[in-house]
Amino acid sequence: MSSPLRILHVVPYYEHAWAYGGIPRLATAITRGLARRGHLVTVCTTDACDAASRLPRGARPDFTGARRRGRDSSGEAAGPQVRVFRNVSNRLAYHWQFFAPVGLASYLRAHAREFDIAHLHACRNLPGVLAAHALRRADVPYVVSPNGTAAAIERRAAAKRVFDATVGRHMLALADRIVAVSDAEHRQLATLGIPDARIRTVPNPIDESEFTSPRDPAAFRDAHGVGDAPLVLFLGKLTPRKGVDVLLRAFAQLTHARARLLIAGNDMGSGADADALIVALALGRRAHRIGLLRGAARLDALAAADVVVYPSRDEVFGLVALEALLCGTPVVVCNDSGCGEIVAQLDGGHIVPYGEPDTLAAAIDAVLASPHAWTDRVRAAAVQIRERFAINPVCARFERMYQEVLVERRGDRPVAARQRA
Repeated sequence: MSSPLRILHVVPYYEHAWAYGGIPRLATAITRGLARRGHLVTVCTTDACDAASRLPRGARPDFTGARRRGRDSSGEAAGPQVRVFRNVSNRLAYHWQFFAPVGLASYLRAHAREFDIAHLHACRNLPGVLAAHALRRADVPYVVSPNGTAAAIERRAAAKRVFDATVGRHMLALADRIVAVSDAEHRQLATLGIPDARIRTVPNPIDESEFTSPRDPAAFRDAHGVGDAPLVLFLGKLTPRKGVDVLLRAFAQLTHARARLLIAGNDMGSGADADALIVALALGRRAHRIGLLRGAARLDALAAADVVVYPSRDEVFGLVALEALLCGTPVVVCNDSGCGEIVAQLDGGHIVPYGEPDTLAAAIDAVLASPHAWTDRVRAAAVQIRERFAINPVCARFERMYQEVLVERRGDRPVAARQRA
């Protein structure tokens, strides 16, 4: 682009908040990608890590201070400027999604007018509501990426409806664009009454730089006592819709008696049920939970597995499935949402109905029975992932969407003229 945009991103959690799933990593990838393309990107986020810990002061990522035209002192593209606001309580944030960042509202009131456009991530969070209000007052357009959070599904549906009817009632309704990450999410947003003309489908980006270093699957297997046994892996947050209970029932039916199941992820409401089901199904040491995996450790786990199973419903994208394929591992996912839609296009795994342990068991058995038959398919899927979901082409699509909004909101007035105003 000839002129850089001043872009504000507001997200409740950022790079190091592994306990909150994919949105922190996706927001990090998008903001870094936009900065590398020469834009002046500011991120407003909270210090959320998990229920008990906060973002360490020394780990506040990409904080670069003042920049000009997205370049640092060496002339290289600078990262986004990250402003971290302390939550009143990270326990409330983790368990109830009550992010209350001290100082964010006053910052937005003072600085909202300095941006050309804003991008808000996730629904039903106070940072997004505060930003939407400040941006409307400043007459700055904004877009929203729900990433599967627009519909009131799963936990605390009543509280979500109250939020939508009170403080959050205008956030989506007055957004200039709503971003769907898949055709499945596009359909979901349409059922919520969002006009098709305001929805744009832009997939989530994959940070391809994470997959350039060799992985150490043998060390992961040794650390968890798997040895050379066939390994089935689940990686994700433990909530009811993730289908861990269905996976356990399917695992109990496998014909591969030596197979092991590792359930990796932080407990957000389903951990005790999973533990009880392991006992009830008499799985013994063949299946157990190993907690949250961060950074490179999760990639070692994905590479160590013979098959990664993501048996969830209402999964609008399914980042874990794509990361597994990039690590060389076939996947089994459900067909009711965006994850199944994307994996079917890539031909990198089995697609099964949600909630059917018998069907899921048969799919897992089929992969374990002929692992080498998947090598070429998984390799071809990984090539497609790098072509379709790499950061730069995805950010180019965001860039075009931002420009579309600005032309629509400002008429024929050039963006560069507004920046000099």
